[in-house]
Amino acid sequence: MFSSLLLAVSLVAVPPTRITVRDTATTIPVTVRIAPFSIATTEVTQKEFLAVMGFNPSTHQGDNLPVHNVTWWEAIRFCNLLSLREGLSPVYDLSTGAFNPAQRGYRLPTDTEWTYAAGEGKTPGHLGEAQTKDATALLRFARASRPQPVGTLAANARGLHDMTGNVWEWVQDFNDPTGAIASAADPAGPPAGVARILRGGSYVSSTSRWGKGYRSSMEPGRRSPYTGFRVCRTTGDPPPETYAAEWFAPYQDVPAAFANQTGNLTRFDPRSWQQQKPTVTAAWQKVLGRPATPKPPVEARLLRVDDTPAYRSRIMELRVETDYWEKIAIFLPHRPTGRPLPVVIVPYYDVDTPAGTNLGGRLYTPLGTRSFAHLAVQQGFAAVAIRWFGESYAENYAEAVASLKLRHPDLTGLGKWVWDSQRLLDYLETLPELDPLRIGIIGHSLGGKMALYASAFDPRITAVVSSEPGIGLTFSNYEDFWYLGENLRLLPSGGDHHQLLALIAPRPFLLIGGDSSDNDKSWHYLNAVKPLYPDPNRLGYINHRKGHSPTPESIHLSMEWLRRFLAQ
Repeated sequence: MFSSLLLAVSLVAVPPTRITVRDTATTIPVTVRIAPFSIATTEVTQKEFLAVMGFNPSTHQGDNLPVHNVTWWEAIRFCNLLSLREGLSPVYDLSTGAFNPAQRGYRLPTDTEWTYAAGEGKTPGHLGEAQTKDATALLRFARASRPQPVGTLAANARGLHDMTGNVWEWVQDFNDPTGAIASAADPAGPPAGVARILRGGSYVSSTSRWGKGYRSSMEPGRRSPYTGFRVCRTTGDPPPETYAAEWFAPYQDVPAAFANQTGNLTRFDPRSWQQQKPTVTAAWQKVLGRPATPKPPVEARLLRVDDTPAYRSRIMELRVETDYWEKIAIFLPHRPTGRPLPVVIVPYYDVDTPAGTNLGGRLYTPLGTRSFAHLAVQQGFAAVAIRWFGESYAENYAEAVASLKLRHPDLTGLGKWVWDSQRLLDYLETLPELDPLRIGIIGHSLGGKMALYASAFDPRITAVVSSEPGIGLTFSNYEDFWYLGENLRLLPSGGDHHQLLALIAPRPFLLIGGDSSDNDKSWHYLNAVKPLYPDPNRLGYINHRKGHSPTPESIHLSMEWLRRFLAQ
């Protein structure tokens, strides 16, 4: 413990941590990362508040009683003034209430920090008496009761007093009743809202189940004789993430019967692969076909801007041909980091499902296991969703492919996608807020195929996750006219997707299967390219065995995979 220089504000250090919790909005586990911070051992007293602010708004007066009847705005002003008194940089913009997490001055704890500091189990605290349903008796009790001097009761395991009871405590976050996690890194709630969260209960709060976890909310300009606050400070950056050998075990759970087996596929030899690579690339480019048009200028035009609790989105049209534009959506976290962000490309039918929100496209799936753009932003990445040409070139797939053949007779549907993905990468390289050296891609089903093909033919994509694409040509419907169609016959004997995996190697590649399009035989394809991976932990496969749709746990592991290879 240590004390501030001018006041008796005692703080206790709380170490950094990683906690995996389930996001109630998506049902997906999220590993939340909390930077080291220090938090006051007691609520701010009236003596401390008066010394800094020059007034005492409390209903029940006493130097060592917690200050109460204080607004959220007064609490953050106290934090700024206390920081200045101690020669620290103020944290808050007092006109908006926004705070700068990079500053080391005093501030209110976030809801996540408060929860972590409070710890598990019950903490001794001054709570109200029981579960009376008699309003008259409750009023009589409230009038006869008052907060107690801070630190009167025993502290919790961290040395913190009154984390339950005495007075409710303002925290940083706006209230979000959905419980959604806007950011996995030092989450501080949504960027906008109406009410601010309160934690801990008061000397009048019920001890019954109606305590509801002692989490509540109130408009930040409101006063209450039951509400005060405690302060905290950020004390450092999160330590670099380390990955022990066991971290990779879920990604390499190969059944014994398939260990090192390649079926009828030829295992790649790293000594001869560089000589084979141009021939393999040329063969596949012949299958994909070429557009009958030169590269267009790098250009995009803005359609609209939207805000959600998790991100700000820019819905745009990207010039992918001289006379044709495709819809994309760029999603950026609300909290700037001051440096270019790693970016995750999310290809799918339209941009709505990756966002988990209705953006006016043909297809929309609410937040869940296919909301990859939302989940990538939650991890602190930028995300870019792009629409599949079959949803835009014409009324439906048949008309879209007919239009494609009229415009580009030699081009297949997947060839068109590879072209569009390269135009997207050209554009992303022009955006200063994005890091062109850290570009990942993730997709499911159709999107899984798109992730596989885009990364095979463009080394600018540095990490890949493909869910249920059908990693073998016979595992899915690649012969359909909107994918490769009759051009599949141009593939030389022995050609298959293990060659695309070889083109991706040694970049990190993760396959997700569910015993639908991908199953245990998918290991043959990964085993065939393992010799091209000097680091075997950059090649992974998760088979959740629960069908075509990804499971929450598999998507949690997918996001951790992208963090491992993009966030460093």
